Amino acid sequence: MNVAVTAPLDRKRWLASLQSGKDVSDTLKEQMDLAEEQLFKAAKPKAVYRIMKKEDIRRKGVSIEKHLEECDRVAVMGATLGMGVDDLIRRTQVRDMAMAVILDCGASLMIEEVCNIFQKQIDAETDGYLTSRFSPGYGDYPLEYQQIIVRYIDGQRKIGLNVTANSLMVPRKSVTALLGISDHPVTGRLATCGECVLREKCTLRKEGKFCGD
Repeated sequence: MNVAVTAPLDRKRWLASLQSGKDVSDTLKEQMDLAEEQLFKAAKPKAVYRIMKKEDIRRKGVSIEKHLEECDRVAVMGATLGMGVDDLIRRTQVRDMAMAVILDCGASLMIEEVCNIFQKQIDAETDGYLTSRFSPGYGDYPLEYQQIIVRYIDGQRKIGLNVTANSLMVPRKSVTALLGISDHPVTGRLATCGECVLREKCTLRKEGKFCGD
């Protein structure tokens, strides 16, 4: 199904992803405004979900098991901005790499907003309480499981979502995730640094921060 996202994108988070300081130049503000306009023209946000029994879902890792431990069902979801955004970023990289970076960061914010909006819809349509989203590649939940999720939701046929042999999403600005469903209020659980496969490379951890902060 199509997902409606409205402007503006969160400028504070956008600037943080660009690692920009507090003093933001007028030029950067204008570039972000232009990037936002281009993204909303190029994006065709779509998403799909399917409710499954937890025991029917293939999964691996301590972190995803703890996230779903109080749940008996799972909402399996996928979302994408479509190939138009990939094409826009790729074309921009040829002539203006700085603008391409701004577009890329903005597109990441946009797909997250698509997921937030779609999650609210799943919540409204589901009999039970949802956990937060948990995606392959987070914690010790292997990235390779994206292919399995896409098969569960028939993502290629329904929203044009594919996964390469290297477990990369196509279109690139796409997300797959599991949301646990329980008969009582649940939140799920964030992965700890000890469970995360990226702990040795994580820039946040080196700064004494945590991705859940």
